[in-house]
Amino acid sequence: MSDADRVSGWVDLVVPVHDVGRLIDATLRSVLSQDHWQVRLLVVDDASTDDTAARVVKWAARDSRVQLERVAFHDVNATRNHALELTRADYVGFLDGDDLLRPGALRDLVASLEESGSDFAVGGYDRLQGRRRTPPAFWVDEAHESPRRAVSAEQFPLIMVNAVQWTKLYRREFWTRADLRFPEGGHFQDQIVSARAYARARTIDVLTRKIVDWRVRSDGSSMTQQGIRPGQVRDRFATALAALQVLAAESTEAVRRARIAQFLANDAAVATAELPNMDDEAFANLRSGLTDLAALADDEIWREVPAESKVLYEFVLRDDRARARDYIDRGGLESLRHPLIELDGERYIALPFWQDPEASVPVDRFLAAPRELRAYAAARMPRKRRWSRSGST
Repeated sequence: MSDADRVSGWVDLVVPVHDVGRLIDATLRSVLSQDHWQVRLLVVDDASTDDTAARVVKWAARDSRVQLERVAFHDVNATRNHALELTRADYVGFLDGDDLLRPGALRDLVASLEESGSDFAVGGYDRLQGRRRTPPAFWVDEAHESPRRAVSAEQFPLIMVNAVQWTKLYRREFWTRADLRFPEGGHFQDQIVSARAYARARTIDVLTRKIVDWRVRSDGSSMTQQGIRPGQVRDRFATALAALQVLAAESTEAVRRARIAQFLANDAAVATAELPNMDDEAFANLRSGLTDLAALADDEIWREVPAESKVLYEFVLRDDRARARDYIDRGGLESLRHPLIELDGERYIALPFWQDPEASVPVDRFLAAPRELRAYAAARMPRKRRWSRSGST
């Protein structure tokens, strides 16, 4: 598409959908009610069997900004790629068909990019279950604690923990120049697209505000809520390793190392914590993927990984599933329940199997990570007392 065909100031929002009839109205309403009204919704229905498409047709009849495409890829990534061929606006973004765009999100994303000239902007998100909104994993919120304009991944590698696509707004020119495309087939392909975007962007804007309410479905039918199926466990690690290969080829060694630490401290920890619910195949995939990921880490990187995860990884890597489960059952993933011990100038957490001669876990696995030390310090700080005018608490 030539530059002359672009629609200045507009946003093309790609919305892949499949059997979200009971949720799609709220999703579309959240976009069409934005105060940045220059938005076109490219809704691509991938072989829905419910009334999703019929509901979108009704919206399209009322609002010309809604466009429905019907496909039968049975693959959300192929669906997104199809929609991208239809985009023509200055900006392009993504939203899942069951999520909600927060009020003012497009206004603030576009305003930031207009002011900074960056290639894309990224905001935070919350989890939404029913009507209850809760924060995401704390490391995502930490990445958005302060606003940052026109920074690179090398300057602020922490932002790479926000790897989902529905929190980002891209300049369409950058998306084309960077030759971005979703790998088709498999799960968690956002990891690879985000790695390429972070590596290839000249500058990025980081917003403190929340952009999206990510819906956690009570029936567990969302793809991102099905991480203990064998294929999805395999794909979680495969996409992480592929993302690291992208960073190795296209970014700096410091960025790659930071991302290895993030995967081990965060993503792999989330996956491994589901061990009690895994069948034999899923556990085998977990062990294989974790082995490949752990092989990329040196002592400096391991220092950034929480002790509570390092000990659990030790059991998984040695194929000691029984002790791994026992470790979880005994509160191993709740580090603050266990004492902090200083030994030879280092601080360790006396987690389950600490100094257990039968388990023989290397002592460095119990070494507290910086974020665990911050958590212990915060837990020991006295709470501020709130006083009324009468002087009572």
